[in-house]
Amino acid sequence: MESIVGKILCDRYRVIKQLSKSSFNSVFIAEDLKHPNKLQCQIERLQPHYDSEVLGTRSWHNILQAFVTQGNIIKNISQHPQIPQLLAFFECDREFYLVREFIDGASLEQKLTDSSIDEVEAISWLQEILGVLDFVHQAEIIHLNIQPSSLIRGHNGQKFLTNFSSVKNAVFFDKNLFDTIGNDDFYPPEQREGKSDFSTDIYALGKTIIYALTGRVANCIQAESPQSLTELKDSIDNNIPTAKIKPELADILNKMVGDRSTIRYQSAVEVLEELDFNQPVVTLPPPIFSNFTFPVNNSSIRDKSRKVNPRKKRFKSKQKVLWLFLSLPFIVALVIVFIGIERNTYKDFATYNNDNYQFEIKYPKSWSQKDLDDPITGEIVVFSSSLETAADSFLEKVSIAVEYLSSEPITLEEYTRRVFQRIRQAKGSNIEVYQDRKTRVSKYPARRVVYSRQENGLQLRQMETFTFKDDRVFIAIYTAERAKFSKFLNKASKMVNSWEIE
Repeated sequence: MESIVGKILCDRYRVIKQLSKSSFNSVFIAEDLKHPNKLQCQIERLQPHYDSEVLGTRSWHNILQAFVTQGNIIKNISQHPQIPQLLAFFECDREFYLVREFIDGASLEQKLTDSSIDEVEAISWLQEILGVLDFVHQAEIIHLNIQPSSLIRGHNGQKFLTNFSSVKNAVFFDKNLFDTIGNDDFYPPEQREGKSDFSTDIYALGKTIIYALTGRVANCIQAESPQSLTELKDSIDNNIPTAKIKPELADILNKMVGDRSTIRYQSAVEVLEELDFNQPVVTLPPPIFSNFTFPVNNSSIRDKSRKVNPRKKRFKSKQKVLWLFLSLPFIVALVIVFIGIERNTYKDFATYNNDNYQFEIKYPKSWSQKDLDDPITGEIVVFSSSLETAADSFLEKVSIAVEYLSSEPITLEEYTRRVFQRIRQAKGSNIEVYQDRKTRVSKYPARRVVYSRQENGLQLRQMETFTFKDDRVFIAIYTAERAKFSKFLNKASKMVNSWEIE
């Protein structure tokens, strides 16, 4: 097969090097010559081998049309910050090309060549990928190809879901051809029968995490516990892999990989809700005299109106004081731990205070800060990232705005609809809204909307978070180039999470 390294595809993408190769596809790193910074991207070359018999079942026009249709679908959902963006797709000489955002990181499959993951990592992967799956499923899309190679962790810690099967299914429509690319060890029974639903992805993710924990592709997992040696022996005898995880997590994973769709979780949200068991619970010591009983005169029981014995009342008061005194060291230690975590989380951040609008927010020390108080836009202050290279054409930023409401009462839901209307009616920009969820800012209920737009030829993504206080709306907007949105998302999220409104 002729190499394409060094070639320029579609008069735009110069292929730099090859990352991998198989009988039916190859993956390359390329640079976008039309991007101001010659941004790197990943190109996958699909090379189906059609003979006259196979091609006879479908016309070439139908194959090409299916490729375009599925490509557009994936391009739309890849606006999600945790799905590598599909930048372009095209056909040339009956070969198909997918141009994706380049994620600087490693797949879970690559990570597992060195070591398995632990319980904390497993829960982290589950929570983040289930969040992405919830978005994908709401768009009525089934991934159908979740396995360790489809999960990527960027060097900044962000986790991504990639390798959607629909485009490849459109090209490798012969099942025997496609199975040589995908790994059906992670497919549930109904997928092999062509009867997939949303629980199909939940099954594949559960099986992927079991594999990442144990190194084995298995239909269930046993929590390894020193208190259940009999169960541990039984699991070994029954060839069930074990891992050092909580029984609750084992139960969740086992339900995810149920052999029938009807016994699994039916949505990603259901799994996320049960994963709440991992929330830390602080247990204070019980009252030291909780099991102590005192002789009581029977007549005092009958007469409920009679006053409590003063000596008993005083003793109970002393008991409460003693319990509080004994609990104090635990409370102090807990406060110290939380303070330490908070300081470590924001150790490279400075604090900005605005007395006029009574709010405080932390921002990275490496970023610049500029007060605006613009009466037209409502912007109060903007925080901008520093230049990474001299060729940077756009500085990532987080701007804070305050909008005064009219005297007419309005709910957060109603204001959110106004935001959607404003976004969609913006002129001169193709805007796509692809995330909307409830959150909190300071102590107030809030809403978060993520969307894409264009500005001066640049493809931008924005995360807009807003909440009410009295007659004002407080708004934080994180803006970055699409290709860099994920890179700075963690810092921007920390800023919004630190926002305190008095």
